[in-house]
Formats: sequence, structure tokens, C-alpha cells
Amino acid sequence: MGVVNVLVAVDVEGALASQNLGANCYMVDTNKYAGSGAEGTDELKTTLSIGDEIAWSVAPIDPGTNASIAGFSGTAVDDHVIAPVQNPLSDQSYVTKFQPAGGTAAGTSFQYTMTLSFEGRQMTFDPYLIVK
Repeated sequence: MGVVNVLVAVDVEGALASQNLGANCYMVDTNKYAGSGAEGTDELKTTLSIGDEIAWSVAPIDPGTNASIAGFSGTAVDDHVIAPVQNPLSDQSYVTKFQPAGGTAAGTSFQYTMTLSFEGRQMTFDPYLIVK
């Protein structure tokens, strides 16, 4: 069981101007070698082993803007596959264990919704977690 880091780079000005966060966020993780895909998009497919820890962080592309994680929702949260909490060591990141039900088949995907907050607004997008 390892730690998988997920970085969300967001073009805050672009998201506000277009009212479309998905078209203005770019996700990468540290598990591409393990099969993660769609990196550089808002539809990152993070491949995980059951019991892995996930750590998400967000960074605005323009250093003159701020962005933070406001929360998580969606199927993966509702089904108790993940339960992200703010990292006590960093107020800019969230962590959780990947805990799908026992016997979950490899390749099973779980979608989650991530909410980001910036400039007094909140916007969402919906990436995936995939069982390795």
C-alpha cells in the first residue's frame, strides 16, 4: 500500500471567464506507471490498489491567484470508497484511503466530484478512481 499524490493545476482566470472549471484544470498523479490515464485533463483516471492513500493538492497556474479544495462528493464518497479529510500537515491538501468493498474487480471505476474554491466562487469537476 502506497501513497498516490494528485496535483490539480487550475487556470483560475480562464475558469472564471468561461464559467467552465473542467476546461481549465489539469490533473496529474504519481501512478502513471501503474496505469493512470487521461493526465493533463479534468478527467484523470487514477489507478489505485485497495488500501492506497490518496493525497490531493491544488495549485493555481497564475501565482497572482488563489485556489483551494472546498470538498468532495459523488459516487465514490457516497459509496464510502473514499472519505477525504483536510491534511493536518497542509491546509492546501486532502487525504484519504482508497477502500472499495472487498472483492471489487480490477478495472472497476468510481467517479468523484471535486469542488474548488477561488475568487469567492466554487466550481466542480468529476475525475475517476480505478481499481488496479
